[in-house]
Amino acid sequence: MAFDLREIRQFIRFLSDTDVAEVEIKEEGRSLRVTRAQPAPPPPPQSAPVMSRMTMPAVALPAPATFMPSSSGEEPRETTVAITAPMVGTFYKAASPESAPFVKLGDVVKKGQVVCIIEAMKLMNEIESEVSGRVVSIVKENATPVEYGEEMFLVEPS
Repeated sequence: MAFDLREIRQFIRFLSDTDVAEVEIKEEGRSLRVTRAQPAPPPPPQSAPVMSRMTMPAVALPAPATFMPSSSGEEPRETTVAITAPMVGTFYKAASPESAPFVKLGDVVKKGQVVCIIEAMKLMNEIESEVSGRVVSIVKENATPVEYGEEMFLVEPS
């Protein structure tokens, strides 16, 4: 399955605000490489930031293994799944500083539930969980940068 034109444009927009000259993304048998020949000019100044919401599913990848001992003598099994950032931006636990966080340590989340917001290029992107289970770790601190594929939460699948 190939990337669609919207995904490609989104990757190009993300690169335009960085010093990165090239990025390559490989996932599920598909690959995308975006290369910039010259630095992009700085964006024109804006009088007020544009605030918009965009919902994107988080990428659920196996986390570094957390093992639980087995009483039957079997090999230990992996028990957590990482919810990772689907984009580069700033991680926020809540919709606003006055709001309660979307999820807290120990909360049970469902697949498709909003778990955080990543602000990218002045757009507020609601990030949804790709897995159902209990949140066992919140890896990122509020209002900190996050990179593509970086762990944000560890979930024990249900």
